[in-house]
Amino acid sequence: MRLDKWILLATAALPLPSVAQTVASPDTTDDSAQSAPPAQTAASDRNPGEIVVTATRQAQFISKVPISISAFSQQSMDSKGMKSFNEVARFTPGVRFNSDGNQISIRGISSGAGSGTTGIYIDDTPIQMRNLGFSADNSAPAIFDLDRVEVLRGPQGTLFGAGSEGGTVRYITPQPSLTTFGTYDRAEISATQGGGVSYEIGSAIGTPIVTDKLGVRLSAWHRRDGGYIDHVDYKTNQIDNKNINYGDVTVLRGALAWQPTEGLLITPSILWQQRTTHMTDSFFPAISNISNGDFRNGSPEYRGSKDRYILPTLNIRYDTDSISFISNTSYFSRTNYTGYDGTLYNLSYYQDCYESGCGFQDGGVPGQAFFPFLTPTGVNPALPRYLSPSKVTNTQKIWTQEIRLQSANPEARFKWVIGAFYQHSVQRSIEELVDPQGNDFFNAVFGQSLEDFFGYPLYGQDSYITSTKGTDSQIAGFLDMTYELLAGVKISGGVRVAHTKFSFVNFSDGSQNGARTTGAGEASETPVTPKVGVNWQVDNNNLLYATWAKGFRPGGANAPVPFNACAPDLKQLGLTSSPDSYKSDTVSSFEIGSKNKLFDNKLQIAVSAYTIKWKGIQQSVNLNSCGIQFTGNLGQARSRGFDLQLTVMPIHGLSIDASVGYTDAVYTQTLAFGSSSPVVSAGDAIGGPPWTFSLGGQYDFPVGETDFYIRGDVSYQNELRRMTQSRDPRNQSYDPLALADSARTQVTMRMGAIIGGLNVSIFADNLLNATPRIGYSHQNRDSLLFTQETLRPRTIGLTIAYRQ
Repeated sequence: MRLDKWILLATAALPLPSVAQTVASPDTTDDSAQSAPPAQTAASDRNPGEIVVTATRQAQFISKVPISISAFSQQSMDSKGMKSFNEVARFTPGVRFNSDGNQISIRGISSGAGSGTTGIYIDDTPIQMRNLGFSADNSAPAIFDLDRVEVLRGPQGTLFGAGSEGGTVRYITPQPSLTTFGTYDRAEISATQGGGVSYEIGSAIGTPIVTDKLGVRLSAWHRRDGGYIDHVDYKTNQIDNKNINYGDVTVLRGALAWQPTEGLLITPSILWQQRTTHMTDSFFPAISNISNGDFRNGSPEYRGSKDRYILPTLNIRYDTDSISFISNTSYFSRTNYTGYDGTLYNLSYYQDCYESGCGFQDGGVPGQAFFPFLTPTGVNPALPRYLSPSKVTNTQKIWTQEIRLQSANPEARFKWVIGAFYQHSVQRSIEELVDPQGNDFFNAVFGQSLEDFFGYPLYGQDSYITSTKGTDSQIAGFLDMTYELLAGVKISGGVRVAHTKFSFVNFSDGSQNGARTTGAGEASETPVTPKVGVNWQVDNNNLLYATWAKGFRPGGANAPVPFNACAPDLKQLGLTSSPDSYKSDTVSSFEIGSKNKLFDNKLQIAVSAYTIKWKGIQQSVNLNSCGIQFTGNLGQARSRGFDLQLTVMPIHGLSIDASVGYTDAVYTQTLAFGSSSPVVSAGDAIGGPPWTFSLGGQYDFPVGETDFYIRGDVSYQNELRRMTQSRDPRNQSYDPLALADSARTQVTMRMGAIIGGLNVSIFADNLLNATPRIGYSHQNRDSLLFTQETLRPRTIGLTIAYRQ
């Protein structure tokens, strides 16, 4: 037997984990080729089995792109049961997703403070939010009627600008066809063990109106995710509302393509999305029976959220034989309502504040029956009924204009992209603690009103309010070039020069603030993000590459913190106030990788290794005495790791895709304010599991006129056992009760039949009904009440899809 056959059989037998499918598979196609630019159409025609991406702003086979990238077509996402970015992250090495705040970490580069570390794009429009105060909810677009999702790992500052430090996530929408009719319809219903019913229905249709001249594509989709957490009345300890953590998402999109003359394509489009949740997925472990799937939350308030945005876009493209011109104009308007559990926060803060004095008025001694306000099982039932919900409102309005000129010949020895970018963003963040019962509660418990306790009145009904308006403007020019120096050997280089400016105005008020405070400021800088690389296309099936690149995210400003309430922590840090502003931070990355097709394309591999240096990191500094935080530039870090992705097709009909991701991200500098304990210490890990694995396989087989298939996927991530910022006893924010997320294994299965364009399947998500610990936390390190999340319990359902 030939050596390559031995290797192939051995590889197929290995239990290789899989996270993302980045190379060709039977269900991976390029839906947009029908109305794509000539280079992309030609690429698809040459190899219809391999996905075409535009990660370099030019259409290329994914196996020819010298970047670590994962790409998923809509068909691939359907077969894997992907319904949100959480599932995309599960199948993508080096990527972690915090669903509570929708924060994306790529290669360990993540921060809940300051500007985003990951660029999030819908086509050519960036949509990520900056954190002006309380963390904004970067609600990711829904996964329906997409051409593909691209996940680019490593800094992408040259082509994608500010915020693409760890990488960039691109949602590419399908374009209207000028020649053919097409439709995509999907409906689903499922039941969660111990929970509610979930369902969805959606339809997309595309058709030419005037052949070769005018085409349209319309889509609509709605999904309801049923809840599985029950609400408990803290007074009676009885369930008063079941399955409270349900949510809905609705998406509408329309696009029109007009080709008035050969080579010119004008495409206006509009996208509208609304996502609502009735309650978060957190529960109280002390009153839940996790092993039996009985999850309960005893908070007095329902912490829901709503995120709504609209994105009109005008794309103009003109292609000649040698040059393409692209103009993309967009306006992104978003309103985001989110928050935290204000009642639990206030009860925790009021108790700590009273016991420590907080620098306020001394009051009467409350009855001992009221203490502690928060017990391990929830709010102390001896307390009078009290409700003080938080409200966080973020609004965002962004004008974006990008113009590009680029070479059009994919076979040219010299290829280039030159462009200009302008963006003007106005974002407003308002955080409120609505406290209409505050005076009555304080009179009953402390024997004096809330306003007397703090020595300052409410702001309307708010015991605390802070409002910040931030304005970002950015203008940039960029250039990216590739030259084939020798046969198959290409050198590349690029640079982006930007001028960014940020200004803000802020006011804070309310009893907890102690006085009305105001702030204003501005900052500007001119960052330069270069990139150089070399790649060797050994032959049509093997690529080697090396890249060095930089990325950055702009600085910003802090709202003033209430001095009286936060005085103990400020004093411990050697500060008299929080810093007015923070600077940009930067990353520099070196990466080597290869992409290979072996054994007549039966084995396809993409592997890369990297090292990243991160300087001036924007991180939160927690002030435990008042429960408020500010953003500062906290030292340096480095991240090292690798990602491996492969697809094996050992026999006809069987496809196995697998991957491994390893990330080792740690702080390399100890940073302290004054003589206080460090805020962060060298060696502290930057969140997230170091190892992620996944393995998936699909077997397709015909029976008569019907094609049947069965698919299974398993993913695993281990527990982070190293010390983190909050688990390191050297640090100011050390929490002896903090626990990392436990290891988790998730298994999904799907089997179905395809008859013509109709695809009917049944599926099971979280087949083993795993209940790992996720997001275990409490209000502050003295609080006895903990909350946590876990995976959605076992869910079994039916999906019906139709394509034409």
